[in-house]
Amino acid sequence: MDSSFLHRRIHSITGIIPVGLFLVYHLYLQFYLHSGASEYNERVNSFYDSPLAVWILILFVYLPLLYHSILGLRLSVEAHVQPQYQYFAHALYWLQRVSGVGVFLFMLGHLWNAKLVPALAEGGMLCLTECANDHYGHLVTGFGDPETGLVTKAVYVLGVFGATFHLANGINTFCMTWGIALTSKGQFRVRIFSMLIFLLLSASTFYALSALW
Repeated sequence: MDSSFLHRRIHSITGIIPVGLFLVYHLYLQFYLHSGASEYNERVNSFYDSPLAVWILILFVYLPLLYHSILGLRLSVEAHVQPQYQYFAHALYWLQRVSGVGVFLFMLGHLWNAKLVPALAEGGMLCLTECANDHYGHLVTGFGDPETGLVTKAVYVLGVFGATFHLANGINTFCMTWGIALTSKGQFRVRIFSMLIFLLLSASTFYALSALW
């Protein structure tokens, strides 16, 4: 079997399971921002209370995410015009590549904000799981900073749009890659479904983050 073919299949799977599922779970937790600091921190910290949390994150989130990101960046560099695609499908193809690069950059910034900055503030080092108990406080500080708050909000808006689109359209490409949607009618239905997922995830996440605005 061609190694490139195999890598693309693994790339497709890791984008949905487990990376996509973890993203949905991560976005779901943001709803608790509307419940206040105590409830939000309790919900977020409940995951990290497990002694297996660090291994779950390393094996099922960080490593698959690293693999998916590296191969995704390679595919973006190698991306070229796809003459077999219609205009809309071709636009989705390029948006998937561009959003992938954007999400990768956003993810680095998010890790800096959510992991490194809180750890340094508390005199610790970069951590793989929880960096502080007051996750809510760090978010409020970041969004409310008079000098950088506006930039932080703009970056999060772009990051949320990029991440939710990349996942939703990834479902579309996953179904075509694995032969779930082969006919034009089937591909159309999957495309509509994926766009609805994009709108639902984006709207719900912005509602959750509105608690900080």
